[in-house]
Amino acid sequence: YSGQLRAQGKLPLQARAGINTGEVVVRSLQTGAGHTEYTPIGHSTSLAARMQALAPVGSIAATGVTRKLCEGYFTFKSLGPTLVKGVSEPVEVYEVTGLGPLRTRFQRAVARGLTKFVGRQREMEAVKHAAQLARAGHGQVVAAMAEPGVGKSRLFHEFKLVSASEWMTLEAFSVSHGKASAYLPVLELLRDYFRIAPTDDLRIRREKVTGRVLTLDRSLEDALPYLFGLLGLSEGDDSLAQMDPQLRRRRTQEAIKRLLLRESLNQPLMVIFEDLHWIDGETQSLLNLLVDSIATARILLLVNYRPEYRHEWGNRTHYSQLRLDPLGYESAEAMLASLLGEAPELAPLKRLIVERTEGNPFFMEEAVQTLFDEGALARDGEIKLLRPLAELKIPPTVQAVLAARIDRLPATEKELLQTLAAIGKDLAVSVIEAVAGQSEARLEPMLTDLQLGEFIYEQPSLGATEYTFKHALTQEVAYHSLLAEHRRALHERTARAIETLYSRQLEDRCSSLFRHYSLAHQPVKALCYAQMTAEQALNRGAYAEAARTVENGLKLVNELAEDRDRLGAELALRSIESAVARVLHGAISPERERAVRRLCELGEKLGGGEHSLRGLIALCSILFNRGESARGLELAQRCIALAEETAQPGLLAAAHLQAGFLALSCGK
Repeated sequence: YSGQLRAQGKLPLQARAGINTGEVVVRSLQTGAGHTEYTPIGHSTSLAARMQALAPVGSIAATGVTRKLCEGYFTFKSLGPTLVKGVSEPVEVYEVTGLGPLRTRFQRAVARGLTKFVGRQREMEAVKHAAQLARAGHGQVVAAMAEPGVGKSRLFHEFKLVSASEWMTLEAFSVSHGKASAYLPVLELLRDYFRIAPTDDLRIRREKVTGRVLTLDRSLEDALPYLFGLLGLSEGDDSLAQMDPQLRRRRTQEAIKRLLLRESLNQPLMVIFEDLHWIDGETQSLLNLLVDSIATARILLLVNYRPEYRHEWGNRTHYSQLRLDPLGYESAEAMLASLLGEAPELAPLKRLIVERTEGNPFFMEEAVQTLFDEGALARDGEIKLLRPLAELKIPPTVQAVLAARIDRLPATEKELLQTLAAIGKDLAVSVIEAVAGQSEARLEPMLTDLQLGEFIYEQPSLGATEYTFKHALTQEVAYHSLLAEHRRALHERTARAIETLYSRQLEDRCSSLFRHYSLAHQPVKALCYAQMTAEQALNRGAYAEAARTVENGLKLVNELAEDRDRLGAELALRSIESAVARVLHGAISPERERAVRRLCELGEKLGGGEHSLRGLIALCSILFNRGESARGLELAQRCIALAEETAQPGLLAAAHLQAGFLALSCGK
């Protein structure tokens, strides 16, 4: 078009685009007349703007992050590194030069190399059984339903590998933006069937369609205008343009149905439709027609979709649904063994990956790939872990899949899911009502929809209804999609709701209250519950948990002003730290001595007396166990004098006990 303008002596149209991938904050602006505009802001947006400035006229420039995520889907040419304000290292710039050979995430996995196929023997046998029936003239519809990454496409791929020679196979792939494009997957299927190449001109395309149809069966000649119209191959005046739209739609779908049924008389036909949760209404209508038409044909219709997809085929006797769940532990171990080998030192990493991904094959594979990309794993003859890992980050590819699924929820349900993510993994309806500020009657249909979409599920409980997130990764992605300020507000509302609803059982909720008040940036309240949580753990003998709570609590102490409240809060935590260190590290360990000496310092700052006495008595014990009895006895005698002033028999007895041990050790 720009060339046409230039040829006409007009100002040519010039455009360029810049792309970067990363998290942004989207700000809404009311522009009047009820219109809202959305503006993304942040570093990711600024970098995209810089890419736009660097893009050649009429082209697209992208960052390395975008190129990595889109590798295979598009082709790129390096434009070299460039310096960008606010970024310490040069940024690699790439020009997008065209479409790549890949269309789907699974095709990319095939290009990279598939992992071992495990844990799907039952499902594979079910597909094989349906295929036997279809080959015998009893058409079958087999649906694989699963969440993203569980292995819907892989199941069909493996079946094709073992049965390709027995079938003519036609495939259609849906894309996330496909709902806006009528017949998008069907067009791909037909172009493949007629062997239409992107470089074919209109004449060649029409010849291919005509030749294939008439060779198959001349009685299908009347279907040609409808196939031409659908494929955009009409010549001259479109003879169907004046036809009633509903009639034209029905005859177009009948034409496709007749074509497939006639082809199945020549050879068994396997038709695969991927990702039905993304299909448009016209494709859905065609599928409904096919499902009702193939019961006596040699057609195996394989479809897959996510839990949120809805259809009306459940009562058809030739329809069966396979639900694919994440891999069990043994199957997940077998898959990771194929990725990482059998080295014993990698066993803890494998357990961490399985726990973090909950057995989702795609998530596991991407987690391993990310570890290689980030240099945590290296392949030098054998695979080695180069640095210890306490946790796994969500790979960008996994985050994109989960975030996209959340973003497709209706606005009210997405907001509710984000609220649930802030509340926590386990969700009581009473708390949800209080935090969301909505009645149970309004929440119930939204919670039901989230259940149907398998974001959450109801769990058994005594009394009121409770829900929990099905997957921790979904909760994490939903949580991090909230702005920091909104997160803090939700945590504070959650904490206050728990305090109100469970005012008589706060000791059972202190750990949750500590977490919420910490994340709400309310250190005073958080430290109160930190002490309760740590004491509970100490009394239960859960010393590692107590140590973690004390460590997190001490971080909050620094947020308080330097006053008696801060000193008192730290004193309480240091006292627990001393007891925990004795068990975990030993009576004379440096960890315990540091805690005890800090106890003594805090006691002195608080005016001495019983505040410092507990620390001094503990220090006597350390000196005794370390063999410094003379110093210890001197300190113990001081403790006795201080204890007599406090009028607390327990402290006085403890001081006398330490003095007795130390005197005996000194031979006195």
